[in-house]
Amino acid sequence: MKSRMLAGLLCLVSVPLGCTEANPFYVPPDADRDQTTGDGDVPPDVDAEPDAEAETAPDGDVIDEAEADADAGVEEGADADEGADADAEDGVEAEADEVGDGDAADAEAEAEADVPPDDNDGDGVLNTADNCPDVWNPGQDDCDADGTGDACEAGDTDGDTIPDATDLCACAPGTSIHDEDGDGLMDDCDNCPLVSNAAQANADLDGLGDACEPPSDPGRSLAIERFEPLLLVPSDPGWLESSGTWVLGTDVYDETDAAASAVAFYDPWGLGDDIFVQAVFRVTELGPGGGGTSKQAGILARTITFTDGTVRWYSCGLDMAHNRVEIRYWDGSAYAVLAQRDSGSALAIGVDYRMSFLVVGSSLACSLESPVAAPVTAEATSTSLPFGAPGLRTYRTATSFAGLMVAR
Repeated sequence: MKSRMLAGLLCLVSVPLGCTEANPFYVPPDADRDQTTGDGDVPPDVDAEPDAEAETAPDGDVIDEAEADADAGVEEGADADEGADADAEDGVEAEADEVGDGDAADAEAEAEADVPPDDNDGDGVLNTADNCPDVWNPGQDDCDADGTGDACEAGDTDGDTIPDATDLCACAPGTSIHDEDGDGLMDDCDNCPLVSNAAQANADLDGLGDACEPPSDPGRSLAIERFEPLLLVPSDPGWLESSGTWVLGTDVYDETDAAASAVAFYDPWGLGDDIFVQAVFRVTELGPGGGGTSKQAGILARTITFTDGTVRWYSCGLDMAHNRVEIRYWDGSAYAVLAQRDSGSALAIGVDYRMSFLVVGSSLACSLESPVAAPVTAEATSTSLPFGAPGLRTYRTATSFAGLMVAR
């Protein structure tokens, strides 16, 4: 089912690769790095360098003294010359030793001054802000975003008991054997689990592959927060079906009542309101009603159930009856249409569509990607901001959803 549903979507030309980490910023510390000073260089030989300089170009006092002894030796004969040379050499070496010792002391004092007392590992990040305070890690790499730096993860970055060296998904916990998009990469470590992209292209080096970037803002830095292949809902991960008739099929989640107004969403959510939601779905049946009656299918953001039982949300979806992309707000009793835009082609049942909903502050951007037209985006600014979860939405359509991805 999934392979047929995803066949019409964007597929990148790919070269099969091994599973890549979700955070490409991680660069292991150089093995030659000085872990004590944290400056990345091996401390110089402070005695050798000053000695060399003193022997070739000592300061003026040493030269004058040596020259005076040598002149005296010329008048007193050859033995005096040898003594003068010896005295001069001893004088130069003594002065050089003093210079070398002084430089070494200065270097040590300077190195100590560069490392604040509250920066244990000397990496320039104070202990109170350092996610790995006893190991040098100035980049603060934390690819699994658990608050503990990769340098302190003891070779198991995501904490799933599988060593990084053998973990297919070193930055994502879990041992998923499910491959939603059929690109050979398991969902846990696929940077775009809804679209086949075996090469894992990621131009902006964030946690979301190029194939899944929001069409309205592809350069925005995002990382996958959660991917739901719709295998276990509604029991996991706490979905709430507030209306409609939802049926868990073979790797799909179907809303089967073509006459219903249906909503299903994560409950509770608690992971933030500024999110990017993406889903792949196909409408399987249009419901009753003609003329101005909308027939909708799409995704939700900021969905919440209030104490009186009413549900409020923003939707990003298709109006199949009018070939439009829409953003709507439901306040618990009435719709507000915030934006509408022509889809660019006739919408049809049995066709796979991908919807992307980027919600940041009061800015809402709803994008349609279809097999037959360029991406189309409707944008709106909201003055009423509920908070809450991502989810799924239908109105007078029966719709089959293949998966839901949430990034932040």
